[in-house]
Amino acid sequence: MTTSASRLKSPYRRIAVSPIRRFARSFLSIASFHHGVRYLPVTRSDPLQQSLKRLSNRLLELGGWRDRDWNLIPDGEFRVRADAAWQPVRLGDPWPIQELPIEFRFSVVIPKIWVGSPVHCRFRLGGEALLFLNDQPLAGLNTFHEEHPILIEADGGETLRFSAQAVSHGLFGTPSARPCVDLAAVVVPERDVRSLYDDLASVLDAARYHYLRGRYSLVELLADLMHRAFVKISLPRNDTERYLARLAAISQSRSAESFYGNEESLASLWERWEFPVKPSPLTPEQLQGFREVREQFRKDLAEARSRFPAEGRIWLTGHAHIDLAWLWPLQETRRKARRTFYTVIGLIDRYPDFHFNQSSAQVYSWIEQDDPALFEKIRAQVKAGRWEPIGGMWVEPDGNLLSGESWVRQLLFGQRYFESRFGRRVNVAWLPDSFGFNGSLPQLLVSAGIPFFFTHKLSWSERNPFPYNLYWWEGIDGTRVLAHSFTNPETGYNARLTAPELGETWQNFLGKRIHGTTLLSFGYGDGGGGPSEEMLERYSRLRTCPGLPDLKMGLVADFYKEIPTVPTVDGVPGVPVWVGEQYLEYHRATFTTQAKVKLLHRQLEQALVEAETAAALAFVWDGRSYPTERLASRWQTLLLHQFHDILPGSSIHSVYEAAHKELTAALEETAKLREDSLRSSEPSDGPEYLVWNLQIRDRPLFAEVMAVGKGPSAFSMQGRPLLTQELANGGLLLADSDVNVPALSAVTLRSESAATSPPQDDQDQTSEPTKPRRTGARPSLTIASRQIENQDLRVTLKPDGALESMYDKTFQREVLADRGNQLWLFTDIPRQFDAWDIDGTYTDEGTELLALAEPEIVEQGPVRAALRVVRRYEEIEILQDYRLTASSRRFEIVTKVRWHGRRRLLRSIFPLAIHTHEVWSETAFGAVARPNHRNTPWDQARFEIPVHRWADLSEPGYGVSLLNNGKYGYSAHGNVLGISLLRGAIYPDPYADEGDHEFVYALFPHAGDWRNGTVREAEEMQSPLRITPTSGSSRPSLFRFTGASLRLASLKKAEDSEAIILRLYEPHGGRGKTTIETAIPLQKAAIVNILEDETEELTLEGER
Repeated sequence: MTTSASRLKSPYRRIAVSPIRRFARSFLSIASFHHGVRYLPVTRSDPLQQSLKRLSNRLLELGGWRDRDWNLIPDGEFRVRADAAWQPVRLGDPWPIQELPIEFRFSVVIPKIWVGSPVHCRFRLGGEALLFLNDQPLAGLNTFHEEHPILIEADGGETLRFSAQAVSHGLFGTPSARPCVDLAAVVVPERDVRSLYDDLASVLDAARYHYLRGRYSLVELLADLMHRAFVKISLPRNDTERYLARLAAISQSRSAESFYGNEESLASLWERWEFPVKPSPLTPEQLQGFREVREQFRKDLAEARSRFPAEGRIWLTGHAHIDLAWLWPLQETRRKARRTFYTVIGLIDRYPDFHFNQSSAQVYSWIEQDDPALFEKIRAQVKAGRWEPIGGMWVEPDGNLLSGESWVRQLLFGQRYFESRFGRRVNVAWLPDSFGFNGSLPQLLVSAGIPFFFTHKLSWSERNPFPYNLYWWEGIDGTRVLAHSFTNPETGYNARLTAPELGETWQNFLGKRIHGTTLLSFGYGDGGGGPSEEMLERYSRLRTCPGLPDLKMGLVADFYKEIPTVPTVDGVPGVPVWVGEQYLEYHRATFTTQAKVKLLHRQLEQALVEAETAAALAFVWDGRSYPTERLASRWQTLLLHQFHDILPGSSIHSVYEAAHKELTAALEETAKLREDSLRSSEPSDGPEYLVWNLQIRDRPLFAEVMAVGKGPSAFSMQGRPLLTQELANGGLLLADSDVNVPALSAVTLRSESAATSPPQDDQDQTSEPTKPRRTGARPSLTIASRQIENQDLRVTLKPDGALESMYDKTFQREVLADRGNQLWLFTDIPRQFDAWDIDGTYTDEGTELLALAEPEIVEQGPVRAALRVVRRYEEIEILQDYRLTASSRRFEIVTKVRWHGRRRLLRSIFPLAIHTHEVWSETAFGAVARPNHRNTPWDQARFEIPVHRWADLSEPGYGVSLLNNGKYGYSAHGNVLGISLLRGAIYPDPYADEGDHEFVYALFPHAGDWRNGTVREAEEMQSPLRITPTSGSSRPSLFRFTGASLRLASLKKAEDSEAIILRLYEPHGGRGKTTIETAIPLQKAAIVNILEDETEELTLEGER
């Protein structure tokens, strides 16, 4: 049987769709409200499924009358930049693709017959946009926010001017291949129809969910209520053309078919139908009937609620997770924030119960700069208690890779911003999407006035479900914060407020015996967008729907305050405790991907601490101005790039192009600030240098300086010649292990020409190893074709480039159990999330990279010696200098890699002659121990772990640390310690890590465990002595301490006074007392928290 128009004698035209005609029948978008309804395949023998399918078709039909009337806006204009000419655009026309926004403008006259009616606008421009009405920002436009109210009551005849700033990308950065003006219209909503439709849609959503949960009695009741309502609804079906015109607008909409699974949609037919007649509105009598049906339906629903009461309680908070960079660049995030926040402000105005939270001081700072008027609207809503600043940090950072001082600054900058702009500090740490959390965080949060912690990401662990979602989180020092998470399997922290989300979130709440309420955040997120009107309409209905949890909208901080925190009493369970790090069994590649950014991040972290220390010394000793604003700006650059999709390596290529430039510039500027502060202001009377120690422990003199003048140079200290060695790069090493550079101070050196300096003793560089050096003797250092040796270590290389042996002469034992520094290239194709993940099976497919030739001597002298090994594989070239310094137990591997190729992982492994059952590694302000075996599924899941500057395997009496200057991904299995060096992911950056890299890692064998020198070695490797060409006398140490394990976190000027902040930390996990001696008279000393609030005044005894 054919269905041609001629055979059917249809009175309606069947034509190819022109742009305007297509939009006349497709602009109605009713199904976005019903986003959460999931299509159930109908089983013919299941009456309940058949009933629900029949009800969904009735609902689909009813949607055709959600709008009383509409007018298309067929013509508009656009321009590509502010100084360009306006060009015409019509519905269906494409517009140019470019990085910056396109500006549109449209004008429409409201029909006079709409007088007294509410009016909405509806736009679909083909990308994200900020919509303006009469030159005032109105709201954001995107796939989920197409319709916005514009007039409460129309006067009729008024002219409205719309404009928009649009980008040719969707919420998730997806580019539009051919962005078009799909829709521009004004509509009059039929409120009575919409209200009843929304009631029925919400109940149908709930019925489908209850069906999936097997609650058939409740489903039968809800289906009967809906059926009785539909039976009483009177729709005009007598005029075929007008009826089809109504239905075509729905069935042809892109959302109806996908959300309803409507196999009978007219859009699925071969023919393209058009029904040009404009539908008539419902009569007053029909609308009165709708009101009566709705009133009865709500009464029946309330009675059903009494028979099937609520299960649990959910505390709701509106939320817009805006990734500061991810699948779009930073400048687009600034636009996303404006779009989202204008939408939210509008919803707050229209929905009195709506509460919204937003984290990240950086986002507020952008809004303050880009749109002061919007910022003032936000401030007003914060004051009214409707908008909740949250998080307490500058951004939502990565949870694993930040140093302790970086966490301090995230909290210091964040809390100071919130307090200065909104008059309050934040008390909830909001980190829904970071990839695991280090065990130091509870102590830092509490010190910043934050007792509550929230995340959602732990529910992503791929093997072992996190056992709690309401718990005390205890840090490595014993400090606790009250922690909560929820598991919403549908949409995570970006809930749509559908029945399945509400029901499953409650079912997954593991703390029901402790507390009767769980949290749930809702709103389109990751790319922003935020809550929608549809969500809030669902909220008002589902909160009274039978069998679903009670719903409450409120502030997140108030949710935490209701939680009982008592321990277990009389058999009643209390809040459980999780101790230590919260390891995410997922996204392990984020410890390695985008190695350049990670290296720059580490370097800038250290440079900023050193620059502050230098500036503080200059401020104290010389009274020089402290560069507060310049340092703060550099810190903010660092803090921004610690965002949880930038530092981990999971953003697009352009994000990293910009990050490399921004971080490099910040590093150079910070280094200049440090050098300017260290340079003496006294006039110079000769070629003098100051060698600075910016740590709090005296250090032996070992430094590198560029050569002065022409030819070799020599250095002396108070007439005493120093051991020197020329380098191939023109620099000069100088050393004297008998000279200590005082803590937080400097010694003065004088450069002399080699001709006038006393000769140094000759050394036979290929002689037999010498005996351990006695006090006052010159250190011994020898090198041969495959061996380097000093008084402590003898290291032998194999011809293939690996380490054959590292013999510890002091302890007379071998360090290695097998060949050390084996370089392996593994095929690296995770099952998903290319930049984020490493699969546990990656070791099944690898190739060891071997040297091309025998090692080559590249450094030979009294201070340092080095052997070079070259490896090549396809397009990859690796140059490694094995380097040993006189009087040092640290054996460095200086690495240069020309990295080409994709889907590969480069790792170095060290089988060590150590027997132990745990691996220790550095974390923020401390260390963490983890099993190095695979006994349990939890142990097996930790095949890649986050590490800061070192990891260590130790047995009683002896151990070995593996240090690095910018790597974070390690492994430890039995006696084998490994470090991930480079990856070659292809998504979302196809060229991730492509190019040249330089980095250093090192072995440090030691007595005892890692507490015996590892932290010091890592510190000295990351923070060498600094040499400044200047004159001036040496200064005494500004501070001296008792307690050998204390380390410097920062020395800086206070934020709000002329005081000096000295932050120390104890990395070993111990406790004790210390005495601080100062070289300056003190007026007052006090303990402060990380926000620099005084908590305890200290006793002064002279200068102690």
